[in-house]
Amino acid sequence: MTMKMYTIMKMQASITGSPVHGVGYRVFLLKKALGYGIQRFDASNEVTYEKQQVVMRAEGEPSMIEAFSSCIRSESPPDAIVSDVSFQEYTGYVISIIDYMHLIQVEQLSKGIPAIISIDKKQDRMLDKQDQMLGKQDQMLDKQDQMLNQQDQMLNKQDQMLNKQDQMLQKMDHMETSITGEITDLRTDLRSYLDRKLSVMEEDIHQIKTKIGLV
Repeated sequence: MTMKMYTIMKMQASITGSPVHGVGYRVFLLKKALGYGIQRFDASNEVTYEKQQVVMRAEGEPSMIEAFSSCIRSESPPDAIVSDVSFQEYTGYVISIIDYMHLIQVEQLSKGIPAIISIDKKQDRMLDKQDQMLGKQDQMLDKQDQMLNQQDQMLNKQDQMLNKQDQMLQKMDHMETSITGEITDLRTDLRSYLDRKLSVMEEDIHQIKTKIGLV
């Protein structure tokens, strides 16, 4: 029985461009490596001579590495702008692609945590602003209540003044009625008095005329 020997090949590639960071390049390479059956893989964002670079290392069977290298030369993420792809010899250690996937997950989580904290802080600030707005609304409602109370007091005073005016008018009407009655009584008494006086005077005149023979 003969044992089949597997040849292992290592490869390093440097992808330069602007941008090649922040466009999902490492995840793009990871998906391609998984598709080609690469079992050891690593990729990192670096800056060399103020230029963005993605440095990728892979280890696997020669046919897989060659196919993967050809893919790297011809394909890139939609938002990446690649100016150069170069390959270098590499003899160092390459982590397993599963471990690299875990590293990417941890990295994404580490990026997400500050964003979550920032969102929480923004929510806290928004809640504080809402509390302040509610406090201002409460103050405005209190002022409105005070104004309504003042209006009610003014209306009550107006009602009291109108009641007093009504009472005065009623008193004046009563006084007018009373005075009118008294005047009427005075006129009646005066007419009766004058009528009596006139009758007495007429009787006296008649007697005088009788005495002097005028009747």
